[in-house]
Amino acid sequence: MKIRALLLTAVMALSLAGNAAYADSGLEKAGAEIKGAIEQEYKEYYADSLEAQKDNFHGTGKTSFHEATLGEGIPYYQLNVQDNSISHEMAGYKFPLYLEEAQVGVIEATLESGAWTIYNISNHNDFDNTVKRLEAEYAGKGTVELIDDKRYELDYLYINNEVNETYIDLTNEQNISPSEVREAVSESADALNSMNRNSNDGAILVGGGHHAASSDGGHNSLITAIVLFGISLVFAVPVVISAVQRRRASDVLQ
Repeated sequence: MKIRALLLTAVMALSLAGNAAYADSGLEKAGAEIKGAIEQEYKEYYADSLEAQKDNFHGTGKTSFHEATLGEGIPYYQLNVQDNSISHEMAGYKFPLYLEEAQVGVIEATLESGAWTIYNISNHNDFDNTVKRLEAEYAGKGTVELIDDKRYELDYLYINNEVNETYIDLTNEQNISPSEVREAVSESADALNSMNRNSNDGAILVGGGHHAASSDGGHNSLITAIVLFGISLVFAVPVVISAVQRRRASDVLQ
């Protein structure tokens, strides 16, 4: 009887421990090494830029952006739709940025050439509260993943409890089935292809490297400067060539 009681106690303890771990599960977090690398890159390359845009990044009246800290990095995914199947491809991490314990922005990091680097910094200041609310509401209900696919302007939370899978549109909190997601992606892809065929304008994709931080609705100033510089070079080259030719002609005349 004692042995049986001990076995039952052990089984119950293991079961409770497993349920507790499952209940506490939520969105994954970036490792300390990744977080440290992004924090170092921020301080070295981006703190000055955010300090110069302090008003745009909710920093008015607060300490220097050189004192800002990073919160936990949450992985975000893009959708890969093929025929009737959907898979998720990890695109990077989102780190809330804090100044005096208040969130003032979000740092997006992506993997480039085997190293994690900053891709973009936005002035969204509600990301941390949203993540905490989602974790409190959906932790323990299965696999939980954050979907942020800018190609199709989709901002979803994915939940898979091995019995049912669903997407929650974070813009309106509505549940969306996988079939509806496939349809939305297909329609967006067709619209993008149509726009590309009817447009003569080229697109500039902002990738990794040390880009300037941007606020909502703004364009990346560094990319704009590069484009303008390239255009100026196009017009400058004929002038330079003409000047060189005149100089040579003058030398010959002399």
